[in-house]
Amino acid sequence: MSSYESIIFISREVLIYQIPPLRSSRGYCASEWDVDKPLWRGRLRVLEVADDAAATRVRCELRLEDNNSGELFASAPYLLTGKGVEQVTDSSRFFVMRVVDGDRHAYLGMGFMERSEAFDFNIALQDFKRHANPSAEIIPGSGPQKKEEVKDYSLKEGQTITISLGKGTRRRRSPNTTSENAGSNPGALPFLPPPPSAQEVKDQFRTVAHATEDNDDFGDFVS
Repeated sequence: MSSYESIIFISREVLIYQIPPLRSSRGYCASEWDVDKPLWRGRLRVLEVADDAAATRVRCELRLEDNNSGELFASAPYLLTGKGVEQVTDSSRFFVMRVVDGDRHAYLGMGFMERSEAFDFNIALQDFKRHANPSAEIIPGSGPQKKEEVKDYSLKEGQTITISLGKGTRRRRSPNTTSENAGSNPGALPFLPPPPSAQEVKDQFRTVAHATEDNDDFGDFVS
């Protein structure tokens, strides 16, 4: 079965370190390394590898190679879960990679000469994850959209709402409850009539004024 390789990132020079075992759950710290004495230095290539022509199986691999001869020093697979490469907690230029040789594996420190290269390296790994696992992205407008169900929260006939007033509990009548049912329920709250309008108040005054204008001295002041 043939495979196809595509370079998604390359750095002409990285520094590789032998690092102490992980001592804390917080992660690796580059300050604990002897950064002035690298174990190896050379080229890093990050490859996207398709195991078949249809590219249905895509994987990512980090390869450390000699700058002159191209001889492979070590390789590290990078998984979609992010396993295989980890950034240290105290620097943006240093990483820890899990190199694999058959059934054996080891953890090596890796440092970039420039922060911009470390940034581009991080971006290349993120781009691979998005490309290799497109189902993890939610694209607006793609696929069938489930119509949101509209719920009816209005009161149905005979339903009541329980509300708390002070120490006791009272039941509020639904609008469809008749006055007869309210009389049978002494705990029901009565509905107060709406206040009269301004026009109704004037009409009442006029009625009283006309009825009493012959006997009431104040009738002359009613307009």
